[in-house]
Amino acid sequence: MVAAAIELAGGPTAVAELCGVHRQSVYDWIKEWKVERLVDALKLAQASGIPIERLAGEATQAVKSKKTKPTAS
Repeated sequence: MVAAAIELAGGPTAVAELCGVHRQSVYDWIKEWKVERLVDALKLAQASGIPIERLAGEATQAVKSKKTKPTAS
């Protein structure tokens, strides 16, 4: 989906200029199938019309809660 968004936004060179990153970073996004920095994902989403959820990958990882041991009375 990232590759399609980049093409819709004008190609790797245009996206690199839009986001203020090197063109190689854009190719890394294509290879990894996600845009690491949220601000770049937002700019790409706005330029391509593809929802940011499809570009940014997982927002957070599940956090396991720590169980506390009962205190002895």
